[in-house]
Amino acid sequence: MTGRLVHDPLWPRTGGWPALGDSGTVDLALIGVPTSRTSLSPTQAHETPAAVRDALRRYSGHFVAPGLPGDRGAEAELVLDEAVRFADAGDLEDPDTEDGEVAATAAIRALAARAELVVALGGDNACTVPAALGIAGAHGGIGAAGLITLDAHHDLRDGRSNGSPVRRLVEAGLDPRRIVQIGIADFANSRAYRDRAKEWGITVIHRDELHERPMGEVVAEALEIAGSGGGVIHVDLDVDVCDRSVAPGCPASIPGGIQAHELRRAARLLAADPRVRGLDIAEVDATTDAPDGRTVRLAALLVLEAAAGLASRSRRP
Repeated sequence: MTGRLVHDPLWPRTGGWPALGDSGTVDLALIGVPTSRTSLSPTQAHETPAAVRDALRRYSGHFVAPGLPGDRGAEAELVLDEAVRFADAGDLEDPDTEDGEVAATAAIRALAARAELVVALGGDNACTVPAALGIAGAHGGIGAAGLITLDAHHDLRDGRSNGSPVRRLVEAGLDPRRIVQIGIADFANSRAYRDRAKEWGITVIHRDELHERPMGEVVAEALEIAGSGGGVIHVDLDVDVCDRSVAPGCPASIPGGIQAHELRRAARLLAADPRVRGLDIAEVDATTDAPDGRTVRLAALLVLEAAAGLASRSRRP
């Protein structure tokens, strides 16, 4: 994808970050969790981490951070590689099996002890289970954590698949009253699983609410609920929350989802909160993307938006 990109020393590109190494800490650690075998829709999502790393080379690290409240005109122009220490921990092996998932959870837990923010590249949504368990395991356990999803689906299905990660995390000890699901869509869920969400006390912010409410307000509410008991928060960015026109590489995306700029803004706002210590990007199948690579490019931008949010933490009041 990036073989013909122009080299310009005055336009440095993102990506190509160093390997984690055996010692020291970093600000943001990237790790691939290439799940795909248990997907409800046929997918080659295990190919996506490599594609996202490739797509990162299309972007620069320059961004504008708004000024603090009441400080109009005080925006800062930052460069990610100067503001954030990155490391790439590579891809986990065979995370779809039970043993592989246990190993993936342990690897992410160890990574979370060394990084301020861990960004996990899926894979389908099954990647959320080891990602969230690993992040929580490094910071007080799953019983002390919160979860925020941006997803068209509840992911409360029975069984073991990319449609069950939220249910599996609840069964592992996550308090469902500290789960917020943003972007849940009509005609993408069943009454049984909607009733399960209600019964468990999960907060659902329907897609239609996002037509009327600013994303900043929605994110603030989600952070308050997910962070209500202390502990850390994990964020699941399921890219199929987006409209199919901007996410054709997501098997379950539907017309009428949110726009790319909405998901990008949510990613930056969420990552700006210091309680958010883990974030996964899921449900992109790079092999079925549009010829222009728009879905994979969006996933790469979500990595950069998360890094920009992390960089802004030092500017918070």
